[in-house]
Amino acid sequence: MEQRLRRFRRPLPALLVVAALALLVRLVALGSRVAHQDEGRVADWILHYMTVGQWEYRPIIHGPFLPHVNGVVFDLLGASDFSARLVVAVIGGLLPLAAYLYRDHLDDAEVVAFGLLLAASPALLYYSRFMRNDLMVAACMIGALGFWLRARASGRTRHLYAGTFVFALAFTMKENALLYPVAWLGALALVVDRRLLLARLVDDGPGRVALALARETARGLRPWLLPLGVALCEWFLVVVAFYAPLPEAYGMFAGLDAFTAVLHTATVGTWTAFAGTWAHSGMSEHSTVGFLGRFAKILALTATVTLGFAVVGFLRERYGRDDPRDIVEFCFYWGAASVLGYAIVTDIMAGWLATHVVAPLALPAAVGLAWVYRVGKRGHASGDALLFRVAAAVLLLSAAGVGGTAAYTSYAAPQDRANPLVQYAQPGGDVKPTLADIEAVAAEHSGIDVVFYGSEFYNANDLTQVPTLNSTSGGYDGWFARLPYPWYFDQYDARVASTTRTETLAEQDPPVVIALDGDADEVREAIDASQYSERTYPRYLHGDRLVFFVREGAS
Repeated sequence: MEQRLRRFRRPLPALLVVAALALLVRLVALGSRVAHQDEGRVADWILHYMTVGQWEYRPIIHGPFLPHVNGVVFDLLGASDFSARLVVAVIGGLLPLAAYLYRDHLDDAEVVAFGLLLAASPALLYYSRFMRNDLMVAACMIGALGFWLRARASGRTRHLYAGTFVFALAFTMKENALLYPVAWLGALALVVDRRLLLARLVDDGPGRVALALARETARGLRPWLLPLGVALCEWFLVVVAFYAPLPEAYGMFAGLDAFTAVLHTATVGTWTAFAGTWAHSGMSEHSTVGFLGRFAKILALTATVTLGFAVVGFLRERYGRDDPRDIVEFCFYWGAASVLGYAIVTDIMAGWLATHVVAPLALPAAVGLAWVYRVGKRGHASGDALLFRVAAAVLLLSAAGVGGTAAYTSYAAPQDRANPLVQYAQPGGDVKPTLADIEAVAAEHSGIDVVFYGSEFYNANDLTQVPTLNSTSGGYDGWFARLPYPWYFDQYDARVASTTRTETLAEQDPPVVIALDGDADEVREAIDASQYSERTYPRYLHGDRLVFFVREGAS
């Protein structure tokens, strides 16, 4: 029995339990929150891609991973908020298992603590329940580094190839994957600098240590040169396979011209499109100090425990051990650099950026948590009741802080403006019952089901034809202003029109009219308002409100 308990305390069984619970909390009520504008924009574009069978890289909606993968998911499960978020939720739920890859550098308690933080950190949980790429990029990079560390420790090339595969997947998700190697190089430079400084302090000579490190690195890399070449080809193939335009990619082996055209579009064409959208000063024309302050506030409110224990773990590692572990310092520098880096380069300051900071800082935070756990354990073993109680109180309060914040941000107030993780373009209010009524209208009603009223929503053609997403802009007149609702109406096969004339409302007599609250009086004068129920919801976190006029018994 004692042997079984000892085996259960090993990190893998514990991490499997953590991952199972992490999956469960991510899947519960996954589709309950109304789609954020970004979710609706990308999801509706995926529906369009499925309809026309044509795809090309659009930097503004980021990489091809979600369009390709969710296209398959929608085929299998149907399009819904649940299915749209499912892939992200599964990746987020499995992320705690990545902690096991670091077992050569962390003890069992630290591995389990790392997995717990990856499972329960509020930002990682919230954006595991959101159809967006940031959580997936962070997860892939944590996994890639872990696999590469296992390759170094075990000498097995399969870990190198597994790490390269998930690393390549990150580049198919979002362009900020490019920032990770930059952060890693900076963190590595600081780790090497610490080694050289230590060598100077012990009179070992930083020059000799630097030369020894270079020789050791060269010797270590020599047997890996061929596998590294294969891994580089693997990365290239994965990236090209995802970025290749469709349907052209299906015929790329028909001849040399077709092959080179697809390859050029997937590589040079992708880079040109990326640089034209993201790599210019206009995307970062903001106050870095202002963004840094807002980012610090988001992190302070939602990652207090992780930030605090990351500092404890880093200081404990650097000054409390005779042999500081490079990976602990590396991840601390990586996370700290990401705070400043994203404040500089991002075009929108939003909660999803916290995932790129919290994920790496979870490792030094796990070291800090495990140290407090061991202090309490020693206090219990030695009979020091005060030491044990203090350590237990710290751990319990930390668990309550993480759990309470995660519950509030992901479940109690996932659309509330008081929630620091919620970005501006998240619609407010419980609009799902109204959407269900519109779905019923679309199923039973013939003719135009929904009319948007107002110049902002207007499209000159949609009274006479169903508008389609433009191949260049990704939308059509009025589409962006209507988001995220086109995502729902296209699921329902609802016929949607728009107008700026009250006479058209009277002529069409639509079962559903949607207008800004400032235009609602004009709608009331044009329709028989007594036949409609009015439901008003915040359009986004603040500013305009949308009024839904739904005719009673319209379905």
